[in-house]
Amino acid sequence: MKKSHYEKYFRDKKITVMGIGVLGRGVGDIKFLASCGANIIATDIKSKEKLKKSLRLLKKYKNISYALDTHNIQDFKERDFILKGSGVSLDNKYIETADNNNVPVHMSFGLVMDILKKENINITIIGITGSKGKSTTTGLINALLEESGKRYHLGGNIRGIANLPLLKHVQDGDIILAELDSWQLQGLHRVKISPDIAVFTNFFEDHLNYYHGSMKKYFYDKSAIFKYQKPENDLVLTSASEKAIKKYFKQNLTPRKHLSRFKHLPKTWTYPIFGKHNEKNIAQAFTVGKLLEIPQNIIKKALTEFKGVDGRFQDIGTSTNNILFFNDNNSTTPESTVTSLQSLRKKYPERPIILIGGGADKEFHYQKMAKYISRNIKFSLLFSGAATNKIKECLPEKFEKFTETLSMKTAFNIAMDHAEPNSIVILSPGAASFGVFNNEYERSDQYMKLVKKYLKEY
Repeated sequence: MKKSHYEKYFRDKKITVMGIGVLGRGVGDIKFLASCGANIIATDIKSKEKLKKSLRLLKKYKNISYALDTHNIQDFKERDFILKGSGVSLDNKYIETADNNNVPVHMSFGLVMDILKKENINITIIGITGSKGKSTTTGLINALLEESGKRYHLGGNIRGIANLPLLKHVQDGDIILAELDSWQLQGLHRVKISPDIAVFTNFFEDHLNYYHGSMKKYFYDKSAIFKYQKPENDLVLTSASEKAIKKYFKQNLTPRKHLSRFKHLPKTWTYPIFGKHNEKNIAQAFTVGKLLEIPQNIIKKALTEFKGVDGRFQDIGTSTNNILFFNDNNSTTPESTVTSLQSLRKKYPERPIILIGGGADKEFHYQKMAKYISRNIKFSLLFSGAATNKIKECLPEKFEKFTETLSMKTAFNIAMDHAEPNSIVILSPGAASFGVFNNEYERSDQYMKLVKKYLKEY
């Protein structure tokens, strides 16, 4: 896309960016806005010390001012628009101030889609959402696109990838592949645009602390993946997401609907990733490959060689004493953790499992996870937090096959004390990271570092 086409939306505009962040996406968007000549206020409740790496990357731009440790109401008035970071509630008083002052509020991906539509750029947007499985499904479709040689770009809420810079790179005929969490989908409700191909994996309890316990509010944000689709667009479902739509969406669906089933794939194909949940992810990726008219031999190669996504039921390796390690860091709900544990038990019925999990609560119910732990897990290391408190309350009286811990290093060391040859050690929290860790990526990175050190030594 030519600079003259997108720069006009930002040059000399007064923009408040709410959330600088430490994961790279906020910094990338701010750099893009600054390079386009916007007058930016970057505001974050984190301190200068916590943001020092991000601020260093923005140092050269003179058209950015900062409000750190807090937000100022005045920064949300008399602005051309607000760029809202993930996790900021729509009923946040600063966002309400912007709305009350007729200041538009955008999420980065929704803003990109809006500009591409206004500039009449002919692209295909593939959006993937769901309570779980969206990262693996995105990874599978990414493998399809890469193997097919089609020109595409990644976006949405992928670690380290900012959305606004997409405007510099897209051309007519390109594909944008976007993993979309419920916060990025809020931005699609704002601009009333849905992807051309929408993939909806499943829907169950998640982020209920954010949605004040309301599954209806949570589903409303998720519904943006298909709500504004047109009859020529495609919606790729599983039986779980189809059921959720029937329960929560009371309008008629306008796109073409495709129900993906693993049993419809060729029976001779085998896959490195396993488990019922991954079979559903594979089936949806297969459907997208067919919609994109990718030849079946290329689809087969991509799907049967895909080894998984970092932190998503990821097989890290096996030590010389035959201990198998998995990183399932992104299972942050009890339901997804139980699904992963069930998949391990089915594939490796004789191997004892050591679980590292627990942490902060997002207003989930933990009876099912606690029951599974008590009956099927050899030993559990649970990070301190409200979720762990709930798990403990649901465990049988006098149950002792667990320890509460305050650090990954301690959890890992105790896990290895209990791990005999042929054991499985898995990080699968079923909970949020905050409290013990700054974010879920830090939790994963610490675990991966310890596992790789162990594998090198043993």
